[in-house]
Amino acid sequence: MQQSESSNSKKLTPHATLSESVSIDDLKLWVRSAAAGDREYQKRIYELLASRIYRVIRKIVGTSDADDVMQDFVIQLFSKLDQFRFESSLETWAHRMAVNQSLQYLRKSNREAQRAFKVALETEMSEDPNRQNQSDEAEILNFAMEKISGEQRAILHMKEVEGLGYEAIASVLGIPEGTVGSRLNKARKELRTSLIQLGWEA
Repeated sequence: MQQSESSNSKKLTPHATLSESVSIDDLKLWVRSAAAGDREYQKRIYELLASRIYRVIRKIVGTSDADDVMQDFVIQLFSKLDQFRFESSLETWAHRMAVNQSLQYLRKSNREAQRAFKVALETEMSEDPNRQNQSDEAEILNFAMEKISGEQRAILHMKEVEGLGYEAIASVLGIPEGTVGSRLNKARKELRTSLIQLGWEA
């Protein structure tokens, strides 16, 4: 189930929420109908969620495994849709499911994605005007990403790429909001440590 970054860009912008494009009454109808097996409403929900969810999954497990995890996510989504009670947004509920599915996949397969996460370090790297060789930096980042866990990659992605606040991240990961900051700091510290071990100087 190959997704592209732009395939659903008109459906959901990176920082949009479902409530901005679908009324709560309509969304309840969509969820109820999709949970009952209506293919048309399942398609509508999929189109609302797919673009962002695929980006999250791909960042956590890597490009080569993202399609498999996305397929598993879709199966899980519609098998559990009748359990959604609108206690949070559908987007947050699905986001949490995707993160958990991705982390579970990493633990089961014991594979760590090797994607660079340049955004998380843009500030630190821009502070050194002498660092000109972007190709070498990207290679170092790739190797450094092998050293941190999938959960650390997930929290960095949600904060630095998705732009989510602490409350949203806490809801997705199922942790207290006060814990988000410490985990985020630890993830940044672990990534920085890995980079230094590979020869990158802070």
